[in-house]
Amino acid sequence: MDAGLAAVCGALAGSVATIGAAMATGWAQREGVRITARAEHRKERREPRHGAYKEFIAVTSRMNDHVAILAVAYDAFPFERINETFTARCEEAADAVKEKWVEVALAGPKEIATTASKLERLSNALTFRVLGLHQYVSGERTTSEEALQGIKDRIAEEAREFEETLDRFVFLAQAALDDDGSVR
Repeated sequence: MDAGLAAVCGALAGSVATIGAAMATGWAQREGVRITARAEHRKERREPRHGAYKEFIAVTSRMNDHVAILAVAYDAFPFERINETFTARCEEAADAVKEKWVEVALAGPKEIATTASKLERLSNALTFRVLGLHQYVSGERTTSEEALQGIKDRIAEEAREFEETLDRFVFLAQAALDDDGSVR
C-alpha cells in the first residue's frame, strides 16, 4: 500500500470516527434533554395533583368516617343513628366527594382517576341506600325483615368496599406523586 492510499484511508477512518462520535453525543444529549423535560413536566403536574389528591382524600375520609359505623354485623346495626341529621350529613359528604372527584379525574393518571370514580360511585350508592333505610326506620315505608336485612348487608358491604378503595387511592396517589419521570 502506498503512502497516499494510507493517508486517504487514515483520513476516512478519522472522519467516520468523528461522525460516529458526533452522532453518539447528539443522541446522548437528546436523551438527556428528553429525560429532563419529562421530569420537569412531571414536577409541574405534581403540585396541582398534590392539592387535588389531598382535598379528595380529606372529603372521602369524612365520608368514610361517617359511614364506617354502618360496616357492622347484623346484630349491632346502628338503627338509632339513621335519622334526618345522619342522612343529611351523608348527602353533604357525597356532594363534597363528587365535587372533588372532578378535579382528581382531570388530574389523572388513569388508574387514580378510575379509583376516584369508584369512590364517587360508592359514596352515591351508600347515600342512596342510607336514604332508603331511613324511610324504613322512620316508618315512611314498610318492608319485610328479609328485605331490610338485604339492605343492611349491602350497606355494610359497600361501606367496607369504600374504606378499602380509599386505602387504595391513597397508595396510588403516593406512587403518582413519587414518580419523577426519570423511568419510562
